[in-house]
Amino acid sequence: MIRQAVLQYIHEERAVDRLTTLLADRKAVMLHGKQALEAARGYLPELPKIEFSGHCTDQQVERLAERCATYEVIVAVGGGSLIDTAKQVAVKQNRPLIVIPTLVSNCAPWTPLSVMYDQQGQYVRFDTIPVVIEALLLDHRILANSPYDYFVAGLVDTLAKWYEARALSGTSADDPVVESALRMAEHCKALILRTPISPEQFKAYPSSIQHLVETVIPLAGSVGGFGDEATRGAIGHGVHNALSPFPSTKTILHGSKVGYGLLVQELLLGETQSYEELQHYLKDNQQPTTSTELGLTEAERENLAERIGQEPLCQLIETDLSPRTMLATLMKNDQQAVRSH
Repeated sequence: MIRQAVLQYIHEERAVDRLTTLLADRKAVMLHGKQALEAARGYLPELPKIEFSGHCTDQQVERLAERCATYEVIVAVGGGSLIDTAKQVAVKQNRPLIVIPTLVSNCAPWTPLSVMYDQQGQYVRFDTIPVVIEALLLDHRILANSPYDYFVAGLVDTLAKWYEARALSGTSADDPVVESALRMAEHCKALILRTPISPEQFKAYPSSIQHLVETVIPLAGSVGGFGDEATRGAIGHGVHNALSPFPSTKTILHGSKVGYGLLVQELLLGETQSYEELQHYLKDNQQPTTSTELGLTEAERENLAERIGQEPLCQLIETDLSPRTMLATLMKNDQQAVRSH
């Protein structure tokens, strides 16, 4: 099965200027985060607004669906949680959706799925949904001024496309559609690893940064869209999900936790070269590489080892996920990170 969600993709300096034409006099409502609205306010037309805060939960979706019931089109302005929520609302109300990301943090603006959490922010599931995003507008002015740390986390989350797809399906596939997804994932990884980044470069938003933004959003989103279950999440994202109950990880960005999960995955699977190249990239870009840097105590690390083995995404890979093996892997990763300093 191939799932793609976006009908029109527009990535240009003044992309949001197209919004009024795209709305075409339809009655529209804007779902937005508080900070997102501040970031984009100067470029947006006047529309009725509904503020979003918190996580993408079933309760949020029900509440916002009721409030959007009288509108003909929904405009989502914000980051991944807001966009995932807006996609669910659009499906419930059978309304078209226009997406304006204010962060470069993941492929949520492209994908026909939503990651669902409970009200405490703990991962619950992900829903694949038949939503069609009528238009996705990436505006240079908004994205160049977005937080750099989210961009770095988005790049790390995109690296996961290759490492997890390879763990699930190997380095190539007979199915030409899955093979296309694997090659796209590999290209994303190669581009990210060879392209220098800095806060100054990101703010300048040259073509090299624009290309990286496109790896995070349309290309990364298309990997799962083409490959479906053959190229979606594995142990990297499973470890992220297993980390969600621990208080010290609440403020750590999604992609940063996935990066740690990828180290665990590559070490567990004996992928030494991939482990070393990934560890090097994460350290160069100030990403957490150890349980200590995630703020976990020894007791929490033991608990994490048990939780990893219970995660459905981790169970997709045929390997030893026993608490004993997982704890040894977590400890080995911590030790190797210290030795490599």
